[in-house]
Amino acid sequence: MTCERCRGTGFEIVDRDGWEFAQPCACRRAAGAAADLLTACRIPPRYEHCSLANFTPGNASLRAGLEKAMSYCSGYPYLGTDDEGLGLLFTGDNGVGKTHLAVAVLRELATAKGVRGQFWDFHELIREIKDSYNAETKTTELQVLEPVVEADLLLLDDLGAWKMTDWMNDTLFYILNGRYMAKRPTLITTNFQDVDVKAALAADPLRRKEFLVERIGHRLRSRLMEMCLVIRLQGDDHRQARQESNEVAVRRSRAPEP
Repeated sequence: MTCERCRGTGFEIVDRDGWEFAQPCACRRAAGAAADLLTACRIPPRYEHCSLANFTPGNASLRAGLEKAMSYCSGYPYLGTDDEGLGLLFTGDNGVGKTHLAVAVLRELATAKGVRGQFWDFHELIREIKDSYNAETKTTELQVLEPVVEADLLLLDDLGAWKMTDWMNDTLFYILNGRYMAKRPTLITTNFQDVDVKAALAADPLRRKEFLVERIGHRLRSRLMEMCLVIRLQGDDHRQARQESNEVAVRRSRAPEP
């Protein structure tokens, strides 16, 4: 839709003391501000294209996940309600689209609602914290953690991919609890299925994958249940499908012409 002020030129004419001047239109300044917010989100190049519009839901589970993500963005922020500070926990196998949807939510809220967010791969964040102390600059882990805890919206990707040490558990709890107490929403993705401790203990250990509660512990899992809506995604691994498609393309390119 063309801006009525500048008619798409990006500049508007203003009168100052009888003289006409061209200045950047408000629509252009707003677009620039949105772009700055998006850059500050730290979305990796691999996921820069991810949006709600280009997410392809191939089954009922993925369609339901997309609808929940869109509804969440539409209703954000949930101020003055019991859901204030509510985040999203995306669970599902590799390649079903968890990170795509989480990044799409982060992008939508940054560009449409001016939310200041940050994307962090969980273990990249852990490495950053471990390496943060520098005797020369006096940088400490709290200085690294402060913007993570205080961001309007935090996306933690791939939670539970590594075995958690006691220090990692304590650090994650510090982050999540700080955000929970301040009612700041968090988006989380994990490849591990979410069940409670009782269901995890009852499952056949020889016929199942590990559960999220076994990766992060009961205390952290309980906190996540308080602060996040769980979105369970099921579907084929699109990465595997793309790999098979690439193999077919390579074979065709090498086939002799008739």
